[in-house]
Amino acid sequence: MSGRGTVLATAVLLLVLSTLPAYARVFEDGAWRGPVVFASLLALASAVALRALRVPWWGALLVSAAGLTMLTYVLHLPPGPLVPGSEQLDQAQALFASAVVELRDTPSPAPVLPGLLLLLTSGFWVVTHVAHEVVVRWRRTGLGIVPVLTLWAVPLAITSGAGRTWAVAAPFLAAAALLLLLSAPDALPAAADRLPRASSSGVAVGATAVAAALVLPGILPGYGAEAWVDIAGGSDPRGYQPIVDVAERLKLPDDRDVLRVRSERRTYLRLAGLDSFDGFTWRLGPAGEGSYQPDPSALFSARDVLPPEAEAARSEPLFVDVEVLELENIYVPVPYQPVQVLGPQRNEMVWSTEGGFLATWDTVDGELAGEPRVGVREGVSYRVQASRPSPSYEELSQVTVDDAQRQRLTQLPREYERLRSQAEQVYEAAGAETMVDRALALQEWFIGEDGGFTYDLDVPALRGDQALERFVLEDKVGYCEYFATAMAVMLRETGIPARVAVGFLPGRLSQPADPERGREVDEYTVSTRDAHAWVEVLFPGYGWITFEPTPRDDRTQMVPREEDLLPLENERERAARERAEAGQDNPDRNPVQPDGLPLPEADTNPQAQAPSGGTQPDRAPLWPLALLALGLVAVAGVTVRSQRARAPAHDAAPEQRVLAAQRQVLATAASFGLVRRPSETTPELIRRWQAEVRIGNEGTRFAALAQRAAFGGEIAPEDAEDAETLAARLSEDLRTSVDTRGRVLAPLRVPFVEGMSRTRELVGAARDRLGG
Repeated sequence: MSGRGTVLATAVLLLVLSTLPAYARVFEDGAWRGPVVFASLLALASAVALRALRVPWWGALLVSAAGLTMLTYVLHLPPGPLVPGSEQLDQAQALFASAVVELRDTPSPAPVLPGLLLLLTSGFWVVTHVAHEVVVRWRRTGLGIVPVLTLWAVPLAITSGAGRTWAVAAPFLAAAALLLLLSAPDALPAAADRLPRASSSGVAVGATAVAAALVLPGILPGYGAEAWVDIAGGSDPRGYQPIVDVAERLKLPDDRDVLRVRSERRTYLRLAGLDSFDGFTWRLGPAGEGSYQPDPSALFSARDVLPPEAEAARSEPLFVDVEVLELENIYVPVPYQPVQVLGPQRNEMVWSTEGGFLATWDTVDGELAGEPRVGVREGVSYRVQASRPSPSYEELSQVTVDDAQRQRLTQLPREYERLRSQAEQVYEAAGAETMVDRALALQEWFIGEDGGFTYDLDVPALRGDQALERFVLEDKVGYCEYFATAMAVMLRETGIPARVAVGFLPGRLSQPADPERGREVDEYTVSTRDAHAWVEVLFPGYGWITFEPTPRDDRTQMVPREEDLLPLENERERAARERAEAGQDNPDRNPVQPDGLPLPEADTNPQAQAPSGGTQPDRAPLWPLALLALGLVAVAGVTVRSQRARAPAHDAAPEQRVLAAQRQVLATAASFGLVRRPSETTPELIRRWQAEVRIGNEGTRFAALAQRAAFGGEIAPEDAEDAETLAARLSEDLRTSVDTRGRVLAPLRVPFVEGMSRTRELVGAARDRLGG
């Protein structure tokens, strides 16, 4: 290959990589960068090598397609035979189907989901190969820039948070100008080539235009004007579906307060009822549609009294005042069912009897116009009068469902025979014959000891045809979306109309009522950790009734029972009351979590601590050592930054300092290869380290402090200092407990584990989805 071809190929690579800042704005973190850069480098290297070997363009295209297939197999599919076969093809097709769903339903900024990463690496591979062929092989520079321009423009059409425009535009425009200048005949020594090249004057004009667009954008026609076509517009902003919001909020690394609520009793705050299931996600509207807008006849202005979504023969009133702290949404958190909304913002709200949600809407002179919009934001306050369905167990025991309602509200994308069989076994064991008995029996199976389920946020998304069955019948580890989805599907499979509702738990009691000081009702603070999904069952004549299948380890959920279908206390309070009634001393309203509950690890990546053995096959892709080193270099900057982020800040809140100290200990242990085993609980982890004579008894006290901080317990500054001191001791004890070889390898193990953990996570997620 000539020197000119090498320089142009390098310029093409720079142009492709200059599109990365545009994609950073639509993802939550930078875990996608390593695979994308690797795919671009490999695509360019193969294209350069094939041209040097004088392989014709069509041959290079075939070889590149084969290379992309192998890249997909290695990066995105579960480990399998050395040469992929029909099974791997089926897995790839299933992953692509998941990618379509993720692209449609996931708002930006989005987590780096497996399907989205597949689309991204494939797109960069294809664009890199095409751009190289057009620019280097055919010397059509302007035409070669077009596919890269398309790659750069795609994320810019996605609505996201505001950012610095120059940081997205400048790298691409500068790289394009460089490529145009280098492609001029007099810029580099000419190479023998039968195809004509662009003239120097044409290239100069193009480069000047690019430079003008970079430094003088304000002089360009149409700058700052309203777009003729709004690609990001539509009736469903950002492709938003409420259940995606729940998963995102639960997995935020830092818990933050989103609502302040004043109410005479605890109550769930509901966003919407999702009555369609597409096999992956519960959603508003028909399962096959990417966006949703209710029938106009189902929309009612919040200025008036709101009609019920479902008639309820028996209900009780509830008044709730809500102040928005740090939340942006189109759906308004309200107790169910709202009857009336008070406050200046109600003129911008609309109630839908399809899905039972209150949303903020564009209005003109108080009348609904246009589309829903983000109107719930910091500073908004409103009061809601609700009428909560409150039937008795005896009344619900007499309810039956007609065929029309059953057919509409028990639809599923396919049959779940194994789940139906399991549900029937639960019913039989409980002697459950009526709808309410069966709903209560399934709820108890999920939250009780018989089911054997564990609450954990560190699990892959429910993707793949067998993922739901595997969660219910094998893995039994997940969070609220998993439990609500499983119970609702099992109810529908057995003919009971059910759906998933999303919103927030009541939150923590921040200020009890104190009439002497003018506080007539309790005040609760709702945080991102209170984002929740639960199950609703339709009992005609009595409305949608809540059931709670999630065994949350902080016990802040409110579980209905036969004797109390509308509880006023959460599980933690109920347990404390029962202990007090039983005569036990010192019932603790906020106890340290008992043995058997997993340690909340804030933003610590569980995959970075997962052992290389276990249930995962021992076979690993046989990549050359040079490629491994390249991967390490690509993530070194991210690794260093993440390691610095672990250091506790002494001016932070005490609970944050404790959690930072916890992350320091876990990261130190991981660097020395002392990883936590799958499903190993906190007491088991501490006892194992103590049994291995790695740490002393202070480990028990440290774990108790960390748990108290994670679950909202009171942490004094002295406790934070104690935790930081204990963390330093434990880290030193762990370091001295390993041999010299382990200490020497520690600096290499940290960037390797941190840098490659995302890839292992994606492989594990694909295994869960595809049944590998």
